[in-house]
Amino acid sequence: MSTKNLSRRDFISMSSVAGVGLALANTPLLTQASPTQSEPFTASRKYKVGIIGCGNRCKAIIDALNNVPDLEMAALCDIVPHKMQQRAQLIKTGVKPKFVNSLDELLKIKELDMIAIITPNDTHRDIAVAALEAGKHVWCEKPLALTVAECNDIIGAATRTGLSLQVGNQRRHSPAYKTLIQTVRSKPLGQVLQSTLFDYRGDWRVPEADEYPAGTQYWRLNQQRSGGVVYEMGAHIIDANNWLFDSEPVSVFSLQGVNNFTLRKRDSSDHAGVLVQYANGAMMNYGGNVYNYGASSLDTWFFEKGSIQMGFGKVFVKYGAPAGFPWPSNMPQPEEITIKDDNREGDGTTAQLIHFLKVLDGKEKPFPCGHIGRRCVQIMEGSVRSAIARRAIDVRELVDSR
Repeated sequence: MSTKNLSRRDFISMSSVAGVGLALANTPLLTQASPTQSEPFTASRKYKVGIIGCGNRCKAIIDALNNVPDLEMAALCDIVPHKMQQRAQLIKTGVKPKFVNSLDELLKIKELDMIAIITPNDTHRDIAVAALEAGKHVWCEKPLALTVAECNDIIGAATRTGLSLQVGNQRRHSPAYKTLIQTVRSKPLGQVLQSTLFDYRGDWRVPEADEYPAGTQYWRLNQQRSGGVVYEMGAHIIDANNWLFDSEPVSVFSLQGVNNFTLRKRDSSDHAGVLVQYANGAMMNYGGNVYNYGASSLDTWFFEKGSIQMGFGKVFVKYGAPAGFPWPSNMPQPEEITIKDDNREGDGTTAQLIHFLKVLDGKEKPFPCGHIGRRCVQIMEGSVRSAIARRAIDVRELVDSR
């Protein structure tokens, strides 16, 4: 197959994939417990993993899997042969994975227990549904999909097959964010009211050796394939905020687009501002861009009786009372909590895969599950639709959207 101007269907290489959008109203509670341990775990047997997508993110996943020997990297799948060869060289467990060039070939490998999806965002739905219907458990990189309807298809396939589905929002397994959540749940702060969150980085750059053949556009620069800056960056902190707020998003408003023309040519948004109202009345204010060259800021959550900020390796807790009201005699003192291993982008990567190993071994349930992943997509899809329509989007509008 030619690898020039590759399409989504070329990559997936399937004749047909079944899937029906499901309006799944009975969503599990947000208060699903986070795992409390991420220590090494010895499973009852080894489980064989097929990895589809050998791009730049795959390097971090292989590095993490090297620390989870009971998840054996048995097969690699990509449309570009040299990518599979490069990634196989990173495997330190002594395993020699099979190389295949299509999803059909990958799913025909009977001994595979699970598929790890590390492909462009617009391919997640079709790959996940096909893998589940082929009898494979699925671990899928964030975002679960580009639309709520696609998420419903994936969740529906997992429900029908009884197989496990976990989404790669690794901050749910990060010591830093576990510290944040434990602090929020244990301190006398009252109801959460608002958050101000920022997510900045430099432009996407892919090492020259990892590039696809000439003429193939880098998928993150394409809005239809990536979803833009909110999907590619915002998914992490938005999911963490959902965890902290412990409530359903109900309305989304956003402005976003392309405004830095010194970057690589694209139509995917390079900056965004997003406002989200939740069912409990709290509001999230998110901002992000891909043209930051060194600035940093604290993420902040405001409560009835104080605030929490996170950054620079610490969680800062402050308390207060409205002006004109008596200062409570038992007002707690401000706190600074040092975060152990504060590498928020990477420190949950291995832990999330250890957790999924426990899921495969029957010891845990997926975390985050597909319903949690869908909640994040509600906000991201709502933000893109809001920016196009220039109006607030009711999340209920997204149930049957495609």
